[in-house]
Amino acid sequence: MNRATPLHATEDLEVVRFDHPAHERHDDPEREVASHWGIAFVSAGRFDVLVGGHRHRLRQGGVFLTRPGLEFRCEHGEACPDDVSLSVRLEEVAVRGLEEAWTRIGWVARPSPSPRLAYVQRRMAAASGQGDTFEIERWALAAIGALDVDSRRAPSRGHYVSRHAGIEMVVATCRAIDDAPTAQRSIADRARAVGTTGTRLTHAFRRYVGVSPHQYVVRRRLAAAAALLDQGSTVSDACWRSGFGNLSHFCRSFIRAFGKPASQWRHAPLAERRRKVQAFLGPRP
Repeated sequence: MNRATPLHATEDLEVVRFDHPAHERHDDPEREVASHWGIAFVSAGRFDVLVGGHRHRLRQGGVFLTRPGLEFRCEHGEACPDDVSLSVRLEEVAVRGLEEAWTRIGWVARPSPSPRLAYVQRRMAAASGQGDTFEIERWALAAIGALDVDSRRAPSRGHYVSRHAGIEMVVATCRAIDDAPTAQRSIADRARAVGTTGTRLTHAFRRYVGVSPHQYVVRRRLAAAAALLDQGSTVSDACWRSGFGNLSHFCRSFIRAFGKPASQWRHAPLAERRRKVQAFLGPRP
């Protein structure tokens, strides 16, 4: 049998962990029909997906895309399977304007994700393990953005080149920046901390995240400023405490990032502010 554990849900998306109870026999249904738009990441184990007469073998790191009405069948080679997946299930409102990405991408299942999807997968797995619902939602939205970016680029249809060493150093650097976004550290210093050069780290950031390390720092500082404004800080206080040294530059950057002046940020509904920050922190084209 399948076991579905909801990790986080909003009105337009749900993140669910799928696995199987230990030592319980599982019988694969002859036919399944998807009811949602979805992006499923395989965290452990392996299984086959049959879609339109084609068989796809998925293992740890694989990705399976669904859309309403998609007919498929999953097959497991073991009577008591041990595969685990994190699935992002999306309502129509969450993918409005992006529906074509599921067709344009040119595949339904891949054993190896693109660099951006591999990065999202790693960050979502970490957020799920920590039970951080804000981060789980952030990376669920980032998965949609990464899929849309990949679908618009010809290389996404060719050989995927997600490299373990590359993604490890990017994730480690991102976590260091997330923990201390105001820290004044050079790219060379951050590169030494993960055993590489500044050039290689910047190249890896652009491949997996879509921005440079410096741009990632600025984005995290803007997110920190938004959180300070949420807590009642003045615009100037949020500027200095989030690591910006120039108030005018901060104000221009804030409105470019979130579409609202920092002085008007708290007037927006909380749900709107939360979603704007999550979307802003996702991967970039």
